[in-house]
Amino acid sequence: MTGKRRLWGRRVAGLLSMALCVCLSLAFLNEFCVDKGHYRDLKRIMYEDPENSYPLIFAGGSHISGAINPNHFKKIYGVSSFNSSTGGQEFYETYYLLKEILKRQDPEVVVLDAYYAMNQSPYGDPSFTHRVLDPMRMGPNKLEAIRVSVEENVGSYLFPFLLYHSRWENFPQLISEWADYVGPYKGALGFTGGPNQYGKELQYDNWDDTHCTPLAEKQEEYLQKFFALAREEGFKLILINFPCELESDELTEWAGDAVGKMNQIKKEAAAAGVPMLDLNRPEMIAAMDFDFPTMMSNASHVNYYGAYNVTEYVGKYLQQVTPELFENAEPAAS
Repeated sequence: MTGKRRLWGRRVAGLLSMALCVCLSLAFLNEFCVDKGHYRDLKRIMYEDPENSYPLIFAGGSHISGAINPNHFKKIYGVSSFNSSTGGQEFYETYYLLKEILKRQDPEVVVLDAYYAMNQSPYGDPSFTHRVLDPMRMGPNKLEAIRVSVEENVGSYLFPFLLYHSRWENFPQLISEWADYVGPYKGALGFTGGPNQYGKELQYDNWDDTHCTPLAEKQEEYLQKFFALAREEGFKLILINFPCELESDELTEWAGDAVGKMNQIKKEAAAAGVPMLDLNRPEMIAAMDFDFPTMMSNASHVNYYGAYNVTEYVGKYLQQVTPELFENAEPAAS
Protein backbone atom coordinates (compact mmCIF):
# COMPACT_ATOMS: atom_id res chain seq x y z
CA MET A 1 0.00 0.00 0.00
CA THR A 2 2.81 2.34 0.91
CA GLY A 3 4.56 1.61 -2.38
CA LYS A 4 1.43 2.44 -4.37
CA ARG A 5 1.04 5.72 -2.51
CA ARG A 6 4.65 6.60 -3.28
CA LEU A 7 4.11 5.73 -6.94
CA TRP A 8 1.00 7.92 -7.17
CA GLY A 9 2.83 10.65 -5.32
CA ARG A 10 5.65 10.57 -7.89
CA ARG A 11 3.14 10.64 -10.74
CA VAL A 12 1.28 13.61 -9.26
CA ALA A 13 4.57 15.42 -8.65
CA GLY A 14 5.62 14.65 -12.21
CA LEU A 15 2.36 15.97 -13.63
CA LEU A 16 2.60 19.10 -11.52
CA SER A 17 6.20 19.66 -12.67
CA MET A 18 5.16 19.17 -16.29
CA ALA A 19 2.27 21.61 -15.89
CA LEU A 20 4.63 24.15 -14.31
CA CYS A 21 7.11 23.77 -17.18
CA VAL A 22 4.31 24.25 -19.72
CA CYS A 23 3.06 27.37 -17.93
CA LEU A 24 6.57 28.84 -17.74
CA SER A 25 7.17 28.07 -21.41
CA LEU A 26 3.90 29.70 -22.43
CA ALA A 27 4.72 32.73 -20.30
CA PHE A 28 8.09 33.09 -22.00
CA LEU A 29 6.60 32.63 -25.47
CA ASN A 30 4.03 35.34 -24.74
CA GLU A 31 6.73 37.69 -23.46
CA PHE A 32 9.13 36.96 -26.31
CA CYS A 33 6.73 37.20 -29.24
CA VAL A 34 4.52 40.19 -28.49
CA ASP A 35 4.85 43.57 -30.20
CA LYS A 36 7.12 45.64 -27.94
CA GLY A 37 5.64 48.99 -29.08
CA HIS A 38 4.15 50.03 -25.73
CA TYR A 39 4.91 46.78 -23.95
CA ARG A 40 7.85 47.78 -21.83
CA ASP A 41 6.36 51.08 -20.68
CA LEU A 42 3.16 49.40 -19.49
CA LYS A 43 5.03 46.52 -17.84
CA ARG A 44 7.16 49.10 -16.06
CA ILE A 45 4.30 51.17 -14.60
CA MET A 46 2.27 48.08 -13.65
CA TYR A 47 4.91 45.74 -12.25
CA GLU A 48 8.52 46.93 -12.27
CA ASP A 49 8.97 50.44 -10.92
CA PRO A 50 9.02 50.89 -7.13
CA GLU A 51 5.66 51.03 -5.41
CA ASN A 52 4.12 54.49 -4.94
CA SER A 53 6.77 56.16 -7.09
CA TYR A 54 4.35 58.18 -9.23
CA PRO A 55 2.10 60.69 -7.44
CA LEU A 56 0.77 61.75 -10.85
CA ILE A 57 -0.47 59.45 -13.61
CA PHE A 58 -1.68 60.43 -17.06
CA ALA A 59 -4.08 57.97 -18.66
CA GLY A 60 -5.94 57.52 -21.93
CA GLY A 61 -5.43 57.27 -25.67
CA SER A 62 -3.13 58.73 -28.30
CA HIS A 63 -4.19 62.35 -27.67
CA ILE A 64 -2.54 62.35 -24.26
CA SER A 65 0.32 59.99 -25.17
CA GLY A 66 1.74 62.55 -27.57
CA ALA A 67 0.84 65.67 -25.58
CA ILE A 68 2.25 65.06 -22.08
CA ASN A 69 5.97 64.54 -21.56
CA PRO A 70 6.66 63.21 -18.01
CA ASN A 71 10.40 63.88 -18.23
CA HIS A 72 9.76 67.52 -19.10
CA PHE A 73 7.13 67.74 -16.37
CA LYS A 74 9.68 66.47 -13.82
CA LYS A 75 12.31 68.92 -15.08
CA ILE A 76 9.98 71.93 -14.76
CA TYR A 77 7.89 71.00 -11.70
CA GLY A 78 9.93 68.40 -9.82
CA VAL A 79 7.07 65.87 -9.71
CA SER A 80 7.42 62.29 -10.96
CA SER A 81 4.71 61.14 -13.33
CA PHE A 82 4.01 58.41 -15.85
CA ASN A 83 2.03 58.52 -19.08
CA SER A 84 0.21 55.15 -19.27
CA SER A 85 -1.66 55.99 -22.46
CA THR A 86 -1.38 54.14 -25.77
CA GLY A 87 -2.70 54.78 -29.26
CA GLY A 88 -6.29 53.61 -29.70
CA GLN A 89 -6.76 52.86 -25.99
CA GLU A 90 -10.51 52.62 -25.46
CA PHE A 91 -12.11 54.23 -22.41
CA TYR A 92 -13.00 50.90 -20.77
CA GLU A 93 -9.51 49.52 -21.47
CA THR A 94 -8.04 52.53 -19.70
CA TYR A 95 -10.25 51.76 -16.71
CA TYR A 96 -8.89 48.23 -16.19
CA LEU A 97 -5.33 49.27 -16.98
CA LEU A 98 -5.59 51.96 -14.31
CA LYS A 99 -7.02 49.45 -11.83
CA GLU A 100 -4.02 47.21 -12.46
CA ILE A 101 -1.63 50.14 -11.99
CA LEU A 102 -3.35 51.06 -8.71
CA LYS A 103 -2.37 47.70 -7.24
CA ARG A 104 1.19 49.05 -6.83
CA GLN A 105 0.89 52.80 -7.30
CA ASP A 106 -1.03 55.21 -5.07
CA PRO A 107 -1.25 58.44 -7.10
CA GLU A 108 -2.55 61.66 -5.63
CA VAL A 109 -3.79 62.77 -9.05
CA VAL A 110 -4.92 60.97 -12.21
CA VAL A 111 -5.36 63.07 -15.36
CA LEU A 112 -7.69 61.21 -17.72
CA ASP A 113 -8.04 61.92 -21.43
CA ALA A 114 -11.77 62.38 -22.10
CA TYR A 115 -11.50 61.93 -25.87
CA TYR A 116 -12.28 58.21 -26.03
CA ALA A 117 -15.48 58.68 -24.04
CA MET A 118 -16.88 60.09 -27.31
CA ASN A 119 -16.47 56.85 -29.29
CA GLN A 120 -19.81 55.55 -30.52
CA SER A 121 -18.60 51.97 -31.10
CA PRO A 122 -18.76 49.30 -28.35
CA TYR A 123 -15.40 47.82 -29.45
CA GLY A 124 -12.09 49.23 -30.60
CA ASP A 125 -9.43 48.11 -33.04
CA PRO A 126 -8.07 44.66 -32.00
CA SER A 127 -4.46 45.63 -32.75
CA PHE A 128 -4.70 48.59 -30.35
CA THR A 129 -6.47 46.43 -27.77
CA HIS A 130 -3.58 43.95 -27.82
CA ARG A 131 -1.15 46.75 -27.01
CA VAL A 132 -3.08 47.45 -23.81
CA LEU A 133 -3.98 43.93 -22.70
CA ASP A 134 -0.90 41.91 -23.70
CA PRO A 135 1.38 43.48 -21.03
CA MET A 136 -1.17 42.78 -18.26
CA ARG A 137 -0.61 39.73 -16.09
CA MET A 138 -3.35 37.17 -15.87
CA GLY A 139 -5.77 38.11 -13.12
CA PRO A 140 -9.20 39.62 -12.48
CA ASN A 141 -8.43 42.95 -14.19
CA LYS A 142 -7.11 41.33 -17.36
CA LEU A 143 -9.96 38.82 -17.54
CA GLU A 144 -12.56 41.52 -17.06
CA ALA A 145 -10.81 43.75 -19.60
CA ILE A 146 -10.88 40.91 -22.13
CA ARG A 147 -14.55 40.32 -21.44
CA VAL A 148 -15.59 43.91 -22.15
CA SER A 149 -13.01 44.73 -24.84
CA VAL A 150 -12.86 41.66 -27.06
CA GLU A 151 -15.52 40.64 -29.54
CA GLU A 152 -13.75 37.62 -31.10
CA ASN A 153 -10.48 35.62 -31.02
CA VAL A 154 -10.42 35.68 -27.23
CA GLY A 155 -7.70 33.00 -27.15
CA SER A 156 -5.12 35.35 -28.65
CA TYR A 157 -5.54 37.67 -25.64
CA LEU A 158 -5.15 34.82 -23.17
CA PHE A 159 -2.15 33.43 -25.08
CA PRO A 160 -0.74 36.26 -27.26
CA PHE A 161 1.85 34.04 -28.97
CA LEU A 162 -1.07 32.52 -30.90
CA LEU A 163 -1.40 35.90 -32.65
CA TYR A 164 2.29 36.66 -33.03
CA HIS A 165 3.57 33.22 -34.07
CA SER A 166 4.10 34.48 -37.64
CA ARG A 167 6.78 36.86 -36.32
CA TRP A 168 9.07 33.83 -35.89
CA GLU A 169 9.76 34.16 -39.63
CA ASN A 170 11.77 37.27 -38.81
CA PHE A 171 13.74 35.75 -35.94
CA PRO A 172 16.63 38.31 -36.02
CA GLN A 173 14.14 41.13 -35.42
CA LEU A 174 12.63 39.22 -32.48
CA ILE A 175 16.10 38.78 -31.00
CA SER A 176 16.85 42.48 -31.47
CA GLU A 177 13.56 43.51 -29.83
CA TRP A 178 14.19 41.14 -26.95
CA ALA A 179 17.70 42.54 -26.39
CA ASP A 180 16.24 46.06 -26.19
CA TYR A 181 13.43 44.84 -23.94
CA VAL A 182 15.69 43.23 -21.33
CA GLY A 183 18.41 45.88 -21.62
CA PRO A 184 18.53 49.30 -19.93
CA TYR A 185 15.27 51.21 -20.20
CA LYS A 186 15.41 53.77 -23.01
CA GLY A 187 11.78 54.87 -23.04
CA ALA A 188 10.18 58.22 -22.25
CA LEU A 189 7.83 57.16 -19.44
CA GLY A 190 5.03 56.57 -21.95
CA PHE A 191 5.41 59.77 -23.98
CA THR A 192 5.24 59.14 -27.76
CA GLY A 193 5.10 62.56 -29.44
CA GLY A 194 6.06 62.64 -33.13
CA PRO A 195 7.81 65.32 -35.25
CA ASN A 196 5.25 65.74 -38.07
CA GLN A 197 3.70 69.20 -38.50
CA TYR A 198 0.06 69.58 -39.60
CA GLY A 199 0.56 72.87 -41.42
CA LYS A 200 -3.09 74.00 -41.23
CA GLU A 201 -4.92 76.50 -39.05
CA LEU A 202 -7.71 75.37 -36.71
CA GLN A 203 -10.95 75.58 -38.70
CA TYR A 204 -13.62 75.01 -36.02
CA ASP A 205 -15.08 78.30 -34.74
CA ASN A 206 -18.50 77.50 -33.21
CA TRP A 207 -17.25 77.82 -29.63
CA ASP A 208 -20.56 79.04 -28.22
CA ASP A 209 -22.35 75.77 -29.08
CA THR A 210 -23.50 74.30 -25.73
CA HIS A 211 -25.90 71.55 -26.83
CA CYS A 212 -25.38 68.12 -25.25
CA THR A 213 -25.56 64.68 -26.86
CA PRO A 214 -25.70 61.50 -24.74
CA LEU A 215 -22.65 59.26 -24.80
CA ALA A 216 -22.84 55.71 -26.11
CA GLU A 217 -24.07 53.34 -23.40
CA LYS A 218 -20.72 51.63 -22.81
CA GLN A 219 -18.74 54.87 -22.64
CA GLU A 220 -21.30 56.40 -20.27
CA GLU A 221 -21.02 53.37 -17.99
CA TYR A 222 -17.24 53.68 -17.75
CA LEU A 223 -17.28 57.44 -17.27
CA GLN A 224 -19.34 56.82 -14.15
CA LYS A 225 -16.99 53.98 -13.16
CA PHE A 226 -14.05 56.37 -13.30
CA PHE A 227 -15.87 58.81 -11.03
CA ALA A 228 -16.57 55.97 -8.58
CA LEU A 229 -13.00 54.61 -8.76
CA ALA A 230 -11.58 58.01 -7.83
CA ARG A 231 -13.81 58.14 -4.76
CA GLU A 232 -12.99 54.56 -3.74
CA GLU A 233 -9.22 54.85 -4.23
CA GLY A 234 -8.92 58.41 -2.91
CA PHE A 235 -7.17 60.07 -5.84
CA LYS A 236 -8.05 63.39 -7.45
CA LEU A 237 -9.49 62.74 -10.92
CA ILE A 238 -9.12 65.43 -13.56
CA LEU A 239 -10.52 65.10 -17.08
CA ILE A 240 -8.66 66.72 -19.95
CA ASN A 241 -9.23 67.42 -23.64
CA PHE A 242 -6.49 68.42 -26.09
CA PRO A 243 -6.42 70.63 -29.19
CA CYS A 244 -8.11 68.99 -32.18
CA GLU A 245 -10.52 69.67 -35.03
CA LEU A 246 -13.93 68.91 -33.46
CA GLU A 247 -15.68 68.59 -36.80
CA SER A 248 -13.06 66.75 -38.84
CA ASP A 249 -14.45 64.00 -41.08
CA GLU A 250 -12.49 61.35 -39.19
CA LEU A 251 -13.78 62.44 -35.78
CA THR A 252 -17.36 62.79 -37.00
CA GLU A 253 -17.28 59.26 -38.39
CA TRP A 254 -15.82 57.90 -35.15
CA ALA A 255 -17.77 59.87 -32.55
CA GLY A 256 -20.84 61.16 -34.33
CA ASP A 257 -21.73 64.48 -32.71
CA ALA A 258 -18.35 65.19 -31.09
CA VAL A 259 -19.26 68.74 -30.06
CA GLY A 260 -22.41 67.61 -28.22
CA LYS A 261 -20.63 64.69 -26.58
CA MET A 262 -17.79 66.84 -25.30
CA ASN A 263 -20.36 69.21 -23.80
CA GLN A 264 -22.07 66.21 -22.20
CA ILE A 265 -18.80 65.05 -20.65
CA LYS A 266 -18.24 68.51 -19.17
CA LYS A 267 -21.77 68.53 -17.77
CA GLU A 268 -21.38 65.13 -16.11
CA ALA A 269 -17.94 65.99 -14.76
CA ALA A 270 -19.32 69.16 -13.15
CA ALA A 271 -22.17 67.17 -11.60
CA ALA A 272 -19.65 64.70 -10.15
CA GLY A 273 -17.38 67.45 -8.82
CA VAL A 274 -14.59 66.42 -11.21
CA PRO A 275 -12.51 69.24 -12.79
CA MET A 276 -12.34 69.29 -16.58
CA LEU A 277 -9.55 71.10 -18.39
CA ASP A 278 -10.54 71.70 -22.01
CA LEU A 279 -7.45 72.83 -23.89
CA ASN A 280 -9.37 72.81 -27.16
CA ARG A 281 -10.63 76.37 -26.71
CA PRO A 282 -9.25 79.51 -28.39
CA GLU A 283 -8.47 81.13 -25.04
CA MET A 284 -6.61 77.99 -23.91
CA ILE A 285 -4.68 77.72 -27.16
CA ALA A 286 -3.66 81.36 -26.76
CA ALA A 287 -2.72 80.88 -23.09
CA MET A 288 -0.46 77.95 -24.04
CA ASP A 289 1.15 80.00 -26.83
CA PHE A 290 0.19 77.03 -28.97
CA ASP A 291 0.61 77.33 -32.74
CA PHE A 292 -1.85 74.87 -34.31
CA PRO A 293 -0.13 74.45 -37.71
CA THR A 294 3.34 73.75 -36.29
CA MET A 295 2.44 72.10 -32.96
CA MET A 296 -0.07 69.55 -34.27
CA SER A 297 1.00 66.44 -36.16
CA ASN A 298 -2.45 66.15 -37.79
CA ALA A 299 -6.00 67.36 -37.14
CA SER A 300 -6.23 65.42 -33.86
CA HIS A 301 -2.80 65.01 -32.25
CA VAL A 302 -0.29 67.34 -30.62
CA ASN A 303 3.24 66.79 -31.91
CA TYR A 304 6.56 66.56 -30.07
CA TYR A 305 7.13 70.32 -30.13
CA GLY A 306 3.63 71.24 -28.98
CA ALA A 307 3.93 68.78 -26.10
CA TYR A 308 6.39 71.11 -24.35
CA ASN A 309 3.82 73.93 -24.30
CA VAL A 310 0.96 71.63 -23.31
CA THR A 311 2.94 69.89 -20.57
CA GLU A 312 4.02 73.18 -19.00
CA TYR A 313 0.50 74.61 -19.10
CA VAL A 314 -1.01 71.47 -17.56
CA GLY A 315 1.55 71.76 -14.78
CA LYS A 316 0.51 75.35 -14.07
CA TYR A 317 -3.13 74.26 -13.99
CA LEU A 318 -2.39 71.40 -11.57
CA GLN A 319 -0.52 73.79 -9.28
CA GLN A 320 -3.77 75.73 -8.96
CA VAL A 321 -6.26 72.86 -8.51
CA THR A 322 -4.05 70.32 -6.71
CA PRO A 323 -1.34 72.32 -4.87
CA GLU A 324 -0.78 69.41 -2.49
CA LEU A 325 0.72 67.45 -5.40
CA PHE A 326 3.68 69.83 -5.41
CA GLU A 327 4.34 69.99 -1.66
CA ASN A 328 7.14 67.42 -1.84
CA ALA A 329 8.36 68.33 -5.32
CA GLU A 330 12.06 68.25 -6.05
CA PRO A 331 13.74 71.54 -6.96
CA ALA A 332 13.10 72.38 -10.62
CA ALA A 333 16.05 71.99 -12.96
CA SER A 334 17.73 75.22 -13.96
